[in-house]
Amino acid sequence: MTETWLLLESPAGGAAENMAIDEALVQTAEKRGRPLLRVYAWLRPSVSFGYFQKMPAHLAASYDLVRRPTGGGLVYHGQDTTYTVVVPPSHPLYKMSTINAYGALHQAVAAALELPSALHAAAAQSPQGQYECFQKPVRGDVVIDGRKLAGGAQRRTRRGLLHQGSIATSLSTDRLSAGFRQVLGVEFQAYELTAAESALAKKFYLEKYATDAWNKRLT
Repeated sequence: MTETWLLLESPAGGAAENMAIDEALVQTAEKRGRPLLRVYAWLRPSVSFGYFQKMPAHLAASYDLVRRPTGGGLVYHGQDTTYTVVVPPSHPLYKMSTINAYGALHQAVAAALELPSALHAAAAQSPQGQYECFQKPVRGDVVIDGRKLAGGAQRRTRRGLLHQGSIATSLSTDRLSAGFRQVLGVEFQAYELTAAESALAKKFYLEKYATDAWNKRLT
């Protein structure tokens, strides 16, 4: 029997708004009961930076800046394809190790890019500090000829698994979801945020992602 995931195509949003929606989705993952693939865009050129990084204040004049709830490095948004996968705790993907879950999702992205065997194999430690995500491929990233094409970062809580990914090229939702169908054997059902999810996202926006207390907490 084919598994059905939810597919949310969000309109372009501000940097803080996009992160707030992702957190609202992982907080409510158990209630939905199924994995969800979200594809979204950015209203303005933006930079998201990892949970453990300092805010790159020198970029503020040219980009909207926001701290992600996941780790990883600086990611420039605007020309990329940005997606999120949210998995409830009852699902097998949630129960996988981080590297195995990372690899499974990136195999789907590689298939969407028509690069079925393109995952970076190096087992070196993830880079630290103020690095840019696409300059430092790590194990499981999608690469071609040593160049990173797609990366991601994960956060796992008791409420669910959040995987935030960026692909360094424009990719349609149909093509991205086709990669997931091919590799994971899933189908998709269109989804829209509920009123409760939208209200929770607004709360996270106002109280967290749009605040200096969150974005500058390591400066």
